[in-house]
Amino acid sequence: MVTRRYGNAAELGDEAAAAATMPVRRMSAAQIALDAIRHLMPLAPFYFLHGGITGYLLLTAFDLALGLMLIVGTTRDRLDPTSVDPRSRLPMARLAAILVIAVFFAIVSAIVALPISAPAIIFGLATGVDWRALLSSLPFVISVASMSLLAAARGQFAFEAYTTPGEKGPPSQAAPVIGNLEQDRGRSLAAYAAQVTLIATFALLSFLLLHFGRAGFQALPVLYAALLVFYDARPDIAQRIFPAMWRTVRR
Repeated sequence: MVTRRYGNAAELGDEAAAAATMPVRRMSAAQIALDAIRHLMPLAPFYFLHGGITGYLLLTAFDLALGLMLIVGTTRDRLDPTSVDPRSRLPMARLAAILVIAVFFAIVSAIVALPISAPAIIFGLATGVDWRALLSSLPFVISVASMSLLAAARGQFAFEAYTTPGEKGPPSQAAPVIGNLEQDRGRSLAAYAAQVTLIATFALLSFLLLHFGRAGFQALPVLYAALLVFYDARPDIAQRIFPAMWRTVRR
């Protein structure tokens, strides 16, 4: 899987505008399941292992950062390979690729999650949270590792969907391009804008949880996880909700 930068502002605006009129490609059941499990992971320590609100917010911010990494990492470039060594489809090769991607995703997403998790960090500082105990706790570490592996598996499956096993050797552009690169790029821009919207919604969720206390603890995290799963499962409906924003994304 190759991570790519988006182009200039004019190019982004044109592609995002085109994405608003494109048919939305639905993900497979396996892809939806991987995303759904990842979105639900922050709930387990919070509800079942007596985790605090700070830990839940940090894990959710990490999940949102992983989502950004997936969008950027799976946006295809015109120079990306179309043909790969057939040995890369072997189970051990796939597992090795997922492990490497998971480490990369975990490191970069932890950095990206810092500004997203600002409300949780401020709340933790104000309430004297033991950061070392929180970040080193087994439920937190397992959640981070599991979410990274799930995101890496999603990224690897996306890469395999757009490449063809060819001759042995390094990846190349020997095989025909699968799908439409411009349409895929436009859809990625729409997904990026939607992810930013979800992050903004998370900021509102953080405010509600931190200022209204236990009254919202039971329902709000579940509702937000359901929102994340809904967007992944039905992007066709989600894109009809905010089409104007996506047509003007990053102009």
